[in-house]
Amino acid sequence: MTTDATIPMMQAAAQSADNFNLIGTGLSVFEDDQPCEGPVVWLDSPAAVIEFVSGGATSESIVVARGGTTTFLTPALTAGVKGVVTLQGHPESHLGILSREFGIPCIMGVSFTEGVHSKRGELIPADGVIVRLDVRESDGRVFAEAGAPTEASPAPDVEAEAAAQAQMEQVQLLLTKYRGEIPHHDEGDKQIRTGLKTQVLHLDNESVQRELRDDEANDLLAYMGWNIWDFLAQRATEGESGLIPRQEYEALGCAQMWLRYPEWYRRITDAVGVDGLIEIGSTPRHEIGNKINMVHIWCTGFVPSFGRGILADLGLLEPGGQHTEQREVLQFMRRLYKGAWGGGPMFTSMRGYQAPLLDAEWLERFRDERTELADAEQRALFQKFNASTELMGFLLHFDNRSGLADSGPYPTGDGGFVIVRDHFLHDPVYHWHDVAEELPHAITQAMFFKPDREMQLDLMDGATLYTKPANYLKYLTGAAVYIRDTHETPVSEIRRADDAEVEQILARCETASAKLYKRIASMPARDKVMAGAQVYYTEFVAPFARAAGVWDEFVDEHDFFELDPVASEAYYRLVAGGRAAELMPRLFLMGTGYPPLEPAVDLEPHFPALHALALRGLLASVPGDVEALDTAGLIVSTDAGYLLSEEGHTVHDRLLASEREGLDGERVGAIYERFLAANEPMKAACSRWQTVSDGDELRFELIDELATCVERVEPALRRTAELLPRFSGYAPRLREAVAKAQDGDHDYAVSPLFDSIHTVWMEIHEDYLQTLGRSREAEGSY
Repeated sequence: MTTDATIPMMQAAAQSADNFNLIGTGLSVFEDDQPCEGPVVWLDSPAAVIEFVSGGATSESIVVARGGTTTFLTPALTAGVKGVVTLQGHPESHLGILSREFGIPCIMGVSFTEGVHSKRGELIPADGVIVRLDVRESDGRVFAEAGAPTEASPAPDVEAEAAAQAQMEQVQLLLTKYRGEIPHHDEGDKQIRTGLKTQVLHLDNESVQRELRDDEANDLLAYMGWNIWDFLAQRATEGESGLIPRQEYEALGCAQMWLRYPEWYRRITDAVGVDGLIEIGSTPRHEIGNKINMVHIWCTGFVPSFGRGILADLGLLEPGGQHTEQREVLQFMRRLYKGAWGGGPMFTSMRGYQAPLLDAEWLERFRDERTELADAEQRALFQKFNASTELMGFLLHFDNRSGLADSGPYPTGDGGFVIVRDHFLHDPVYHWHDVAEELPHAITQAMFFKPDREMQLDLMDGATLYTKPANYLKYLTGAAVYIRDTHETPVSEIRRADDAEVEQILARCETASAKLYKRIASMPARDKVMAGAQVYYTEFVAPFARAAGVWDEFVDEHDFFELDPVASEAYYRLVAGGRAAELMPRLFLMGTGYPPLEPAVDLEPHFPALHALALRGLLASVPGDVEALDTAGLIVSTDAGYLLSEEGHTVHDRLLASEREGLDGERVGAIYERFLAANEPMKAACSRWQTVSDGDELRFELIDELATCVERVEPALRRTAELLPRFSGYAPRLREAVAKAQDGDHDYAVSPLFDSIHTVWMEIHEDYLQTLGRSREAEGSY
């Protein structure tokens, strides 16, 4: 490395001649016509970052770091470095996002061809060398002044380089196409949906009220694997943080969530009911500055389900198991999405990557209260405010996206659009929140844009805006900033911030982030992992538990923050065993993080027996394998006969719903109307039967009326049997009951204790209702 004495000489040489050599290429976070030039500084630890910032040369320096995470460079970004270069990472990473927000030129994933070696052997420019960043195109280039120090590299290991190259090509394929087959964006969405067998991705009233079936859960899991890859594929190469061991804490947090979240989700649903949960999910349509937003709703299903994949990969969970828990987690997410959208497609990837959720009243308020950013000073202040509060949100939440959320775009009618962005700056649920006590819970920015060129705007399911071109802030024309003081602040008390309060919050953010950075840097590695896992484990249930009024109960009565014993075992395998850094990208890139539910015992052959019990309620004998039904826990034996167990009802409903999906319901419904036409005369005859005593000749007339009803309904039963063969058994049973009643055995007319005309008729009616998914009470057809 160079000495302090050589730095001025190199700077002077660079100023005297424009003589630079290309030393590395990477990806530009955003494109800009202006080159960025200055002395380079290598930062490889939090202590180095703190020392660099305290030196006072930040505004003229270009920093080089290993990874693409945001929080490691927090003080440098806040202090306003001139440029950023990373050896790892991608523009869609957290650091890429923040460099874009700050307007700091940044080139990521750079492989240097000249320079000196770091302590770990990476080839990097020597400290103090003047470098120039060329970000005019998406392929960024790094130049160094002529004569910069360089060291000879060891002779290349040809075989190792070839193997590394082959591996990199495989990784690039997996970054470009999911499982090497399915692309990003609209084309990928269409392709992955083509292979699904159910309508689980569409949110209708019927499907969110009932339990999910295994086939629906598997379709949703299959789409989720592609969806999260579509959003985060480039994160797989984000690299190491240097400050926060994020892959370790994410893996542990996901595992803990899977082990505990099904319980919490049940308690929330029990507290408010399904409709209440849907109503909670509607919050992002009516409120700003609330953590019940798209990223949190998305994570309620995605993150714990990924924990199931992690535990299975670690050998701590049976692969493909825990059917009930997986269905419950996914249905909890679907119900929240039903509230957010009101219905229809589930994900923004199915909606053209747009999420204009907020009610029109909010948009009118934004328009009326916005400030035009007419001069450079105003724009610079707002851009720094936006970036600094975003950075604080990242840091408070240990470098994950739960601290920020975008919605939109909202077209303005003049060719422009609005993006609404929440940054969460303070939450007392975390023990490190005291550094942010002077900050509000959330600030919301309504940002108005009017580009002079066509732009691609993708609002991803993780509530993050991706744009092409990336530097969308250059088209910002106006903004309004709003404050929500605490998470309990009523929506009616959310207020607009004036310029003075914006500057005050900005200053407090910079102070708080500096304090929090130093606190995190001083934590032992295990404390960092546990704190980050706490963020993951808390974030994606607390907002919903708060809304349901059960959060305090979770914390006070149920040891919410205690690790599950299986999660403790996972800690030692993931962290101490060093598996997290290998496991997380692999599960996510290979699409194995969301394993399908494996087929359990084939229950479909038991459907006739289950259906017979569902229709009659109680049977003295079961038309099926009683031992198998009992072993599977589907029936209950009583002195009077057999009943369906709770699990039996669940399985029956699931099998019936599966049958319904493949049925021409419209045709069956039309046939059913013919049955109903005979139902009124049947009910009338049965009612009169109860008023006639034994031996009364009127009973023979009533038996004839019942027989006539049977004759009228037989064509409907034959037509139904063409679609559902089980209906073919009803007509013979009716005819047999009629014959016995006509022969004088009047118990076969209407007695519920025999297979009478009325008993069979009621069974037929119930079968139609269950087959069509209708309610007898709602229909009024008793």
